[in-house]
Amino acid sequence: MTSERTQFLEAAAAIGADLCRDAIWDGPRCNWLGDSMEPLLGGWNVVLRSFSMDLYGGTSGVGLFLARLYQLTGERIDRATAEGAVAHCLSQWDQLPPHVRLSYYAGSVGIANALIEIGEALGRSDLVELALDKLSSHIGVEPGPFAIDVINGRAGAIPPLLRLGARYSSPQFIDRAIQLGEDLLAYARKGDTGWSWTTMDPAGGGAKQDLTGFSHGTAGVVWALAELHHQTGRADFVEAARQGIRYEQSFFQPDVGNWPDFRGEPVQQANGPARFNCSLAWCHGAPGIALGRLRTYQITRDMEVRKQAETAVQTTARSLTGVPGKESYSLCHGIAGNTEALIYASSVLGEPTWLRLARQTGLRGIESYHLAGADWPCGIPGGESNPSLLLGLAGIGYFYLRLIEPERFPSVLIPCSAQ
Repeated sequence: MTSERTQFLEAAAAIGADLCRDAIWDGPRCNWLGDSMEPLLGGWNVVLRSFSMDLYGGTSGVGLFLARLYQLTGERIDRATAEGAVAHCLSQWDQLPPHVRLSYYAGSVGIANALIEIGEALGRSDLVELALDKLSSHIGVEPGPFAIDVINGRAGAIPPLLRLGARYSSPQFIDRAIQLGEDLLAYARKGDTGWSWTTMDPAGGGAKQDLTGFSHGTAGVVWALAELHHQTGRADFVEAARQGIRYEQSFFQPDVGNWPDFRGEPVQQANGPARFNCSLAWCHGAPGIALGRLRTYQITRDMEVRKQAETAVQTTARSLTGVPGKESYSLCHGIAGNTEALIYASSVLGEPTWLRLARQTGLRGIESYHLAGADWPCGIPGGESNPSLLLGLAGIGYFYLRLIEPERFPSVLIPCSAQ
């Protein structure tokens, strides 16, 4: 019988081979074409396009997966294509708009961190030094007032800056992370039920209620504040984290074990008043909140936070027990990203049951898509293949690397300050 490890590596390697095959080269640089959601004709529509260099949906994320894959396969084409993605990033570095430079998934912090990890994986100290220098040139940019969340703003940038500062003896990164944390304290909206943060401009169509959840909501800000407390020992950071948890818990729906998604409109219930629906993804809902609470518990050892984390993990696990259909397998809002909550819970809580369930989920995906010769469903509603880390194939491949060696390949969904 083929071992689980072999099956996971074969699935990841097959995805890597497809990405290498489909890379479009221009001299030493490569990029990819894929489906994406773009604002067009007054709405969001699926378009086929090439990609930028950001970690979330661009070439740095694809390069990171291929470099990690190379560590297991030793395949020269994996390494060469990862370096082609790096060359694309470096050629486009100065074109990053200032408003996203100080962000993780959308900007310089994430791109630089990916290039550093690629450099480490490939044994290229020159790339590590170059990425550190380039990041240093961008950290002075001032984010806007709504650049607060994990995807686009301060919360996402803080933990990687803390980690890079400590790992490479670069105090300017730690100092900048602390400044960003002080911004979070200043922007907090303080109420009777706790503190929250407005991450989307209401005048621009953002939700009327400050969001729960990890990628754009309070859970992500809480995580960043906990990381700052872990680094600095400052009581104001951990108090702000506790207040953020109070806010989020005030909306918890115990009958479904989840937290409401305030981006939509309340829905009338058959046996009660209207209320907001709950999402089930890394970006919004229990899976992402599980990651944030698990890391916050790891730092604070607060047993109430642990209980909240366990509830979120259990809710996530229930969503993974069905038969796979054509639902997304992406990291951002798909099966792979939801399963990450179980992988991480197994590590933080020391409970191997969660890792076994995660691996069973991975095996079902292999049977439904890899062995069946079917296309992996990516995270573009109404679209088809996407090469990227958070929305597409690179992220699905990275998920299988996590199932092989979760301690060797760190999560890309919760880049902690200490790994």
